[in-house]
Amino acid sequence: MSRKMTEQTFFHYIKCPHWVYLDTHALEPRPHDPLLEKLMDDGLLEEKQREIISDRTDIAEVTAEDMEEAFHQTLAFMREGRQTIYHGVLIERHWVGHPDILERVEGKSSLGDYYYVAADLKHARELKDAYKFQGCFYAELLERIQHTKPVQGYVITPDRSVLSYTIESFETRYHLTLMEIEKVLAGHKPTHFFTSGCRQSPWYNECRHVSSSCDDLSLLNRIWREEVVLLQEAGITTLEGLAQKSMQDLLRLSPGLRQDRLEILRDQAIAITKQRVIHRFPISFLPAKREIYFDIESDPLRDFDYLFGVLVVDGKKTTYEAFFAERPEDEAMMWRSFVAFIESNLDTPMYHYGLFEQEVVRRFAARYGISTLAMEALERNMIDLLFVMRPAVIFPLSFYSLKDVAAYLGYTWRAEDASGANSVLWFEKWLEQKDPSVLQKIKEYNEDDVRATHHVKRWLEQNAV
Repeated sequence: MSRKMTEQTFFHYIKCPHWVYLDTHALEPRPHDPLLEKLMDDGLLEEKQREIISDRTDIAEVTAEDMEEAFHQTLAFMREGRQTIYHGVLIERHWVGHPDILERVEGKSSLGDYYYVAADLKHARELKDAYKFQGCFYAELLERIQHTKPVQGYVITPDRSVLSYTIESFETRYHLTLMEIEKVLAGHKPTHFFTSGCRQSPWYNECRHVSSSCDDLSLLNRIWREEVVLLQEAGITTLEGLAQKSMQDLLRLSPGLRQDRLEILRDQAIAITKQRVIHRFPISFLPAKREIYFDIESDPLRDFDYLFGVLVVDGKKTTYEAFFAERPEDEAMMWRSFVAFIESNLDTPMYHYGLFEQEVVRRFAARYGISTLAMEALERNMIDLLFVMRPAVIFPLSFYSLKDVAAYLGYTWRAEDASGANSVLWFEKWLEQKDPSVLQKIKEYNEDDVRATHHVKRWLEQNAV
């Protein structure tokens, strides 16, 4: 197996160290779908990347498919002093970097009175640690190639905003992580820790099996590694062991953990080991004859939010409506239709699951405009069901996504392969083929999401009181 390290290796390691180990040492490789890989890394399709850098006047594009040849083509462009190098490849021993762009800046290097810095094009609009790890990796590669290390790393967002960070401020974490990754590549098996990141790995089933077979503490929802270490130091190494401890014993054995945190972790352990729901606090919902359930479908690869789905519940009557944009140019029209819908439901509570819907609504309001009346209604009426539910109810689950919670409560999606990631792939397929059945599948998936949200809310009304 190849010991090659790329910028993707850092992303994989952060998500699940066993991803890196198994990719390198497993007998049978298990590659990911290229679009899924780009989606998980917050990348953008080439079509969108080209749109973002279209205002640059001197772009040299690396076109070679062979990595060594691509590296030599990149070096040639660097020596020529081209302003922007697109699709460049940087190689040093088993390190291979693929920055989206290399940008020429003034300064001294072995190339002359200039040097290059790296930038990636991401669909997220804030800096993440994964981006900084990748940026430090590029900086180290560039230092070895041009003998000058960039001072800053950069991320460019879909609206061409440039987010920068200093390489030095993140280097300590980078080098510690780099050292651990090199050990894994050399054959050292990392300590197992089950997280939501494992779900993105092609080795998820193996990770889940290892965790379940040893009753691992990392099966607890949102537990931190530091908390597991503190519990292990106290002699508590399994869910069963944690579930059996009294709070008095836990406070004595684990003084480094707060009482409220210990209570939550123990309740989670009890819920999973006993396979039952634990109600910690009652939930009260404002009575309403009419309610809205809201879910958005997006294609992050294109920075395109293309479907706003709503389920209107009026007594026993339910009506689903989809506001759809076939092309990015149609987003504004879709938004205006949605705002008109909100203006006709100014006093109707609107439930959604997670923060994403609020983030998109704010972004669309800033981009396309909104009446004061509609904005006030959205701010007043949007209710994040996950935020309401999480402190009050503990499910016997490791993850609290809508798919996990609603499925546990008996809701079934029509598509067996229903998932947020697959909906992006379906949309890409629809854009390519314009097959009406694919679009229908997407809309059914969105409708199932809002109906699942309604299902969860109704269960909470009946049980979390």
